[in-house]
Amino acid sequence: MMSQIKLLRQASLFSDMDDQEIAAMRGEMEEHSFVPGQTIIRENEDGKLVYVIVKGSADVFINDASGQELFLDKIGPGGLFGEMSMITGQPRLVCVHALDEVQTLALHRENFHNVLMKHPHAAIDVLTVVTRRLYTTDQLLRKSVSRNVNEVVVEKQTLGLIIADRFASTMGSWNFIILQSLLLIAWVAYNAIAPEKYRFDTYPFIFLNLALSFQAAYAAPIIMMSQNRQADIDRLSAEIDHKVNVKAEIKTGLIMSRLNDIERSMHFLHQEQLAHMQATHNNGAEKKV
Repeated sequence: MMSQIKLLRQASLFSDMDDQEIAAMRGEMEEHSFVPGQTIIRENEDGKLVYVIVKGSADVFINDASGQELFLDKIGPGGLFGEMSMITGQPRLVCVHALDEVQTLALHRENFHNVLMKHPHAAIDVLTVVTRRLYTTDQLLRKSVSRNVNEVVVEKQTLGLIIADRFASTMGSWNFIILQSLLLIAWVAYNAIAPEKYRFDTYPFIFLNLALSFQAAYAAPIIMMSQNRQADIDRLSAEIDHKVNVKAEIKTGLIMSRLNDIERSMHFLHQEQLAHMQATHNNGAEKKV
């Protein structure tokens, strides 16, 4: 019993309570055991209990918009979880899995609210834990939300695509147009001015037309390869932008919902605390009378 009281003192909820208060709270708590790999709490289930780990450790996860589990935290002896649903009365927002044999002490919602009402510092501690996890969730979602389009393109790039891009980039520049124009002018001028025995492509410049036809025949499909790759990049960019927008919307809604629930719950607890203090004051006044 004394070891459990010492362990409960490590939890943020009970850190500032004296031994008698913790012992009284321990009397209100239930013992639960879990085997390795067992799910302790599931997302979207009703949360009526807040847990403190006595033995073992557990991992906390949250699902992103794509359904992928994101690791939030690892909780060991003295760790607290399930407090969010206890405060808001809303379904669970996280999943907790036992890493090994886990023993916990569970506190029911009504008793939990009584603790917060009697010990305002405990409410601040719980709010600190919740805020830290919200921050961790925000950072994880930021990292998981988006991929860098350029990095994805580089990963999928082949030698052929690199050549196609450079070829299209070269042909689509003023340098290429000027160079080709000078080459054509020099070709026509030489075969028109040079002595006839030195001309290699006389009028109507059939060899020149053949060379330009070959150039056009190969340039068109190579440029199309580059354009197709650019179209793929645009589609990938649009897909990533869409996922970013969806996840940002979900994340913003989740954060706003949590903050609103916390605000309502803290206001409710504050009103209960004022009513309790008023009742205590009235009882004291009656006794004096």
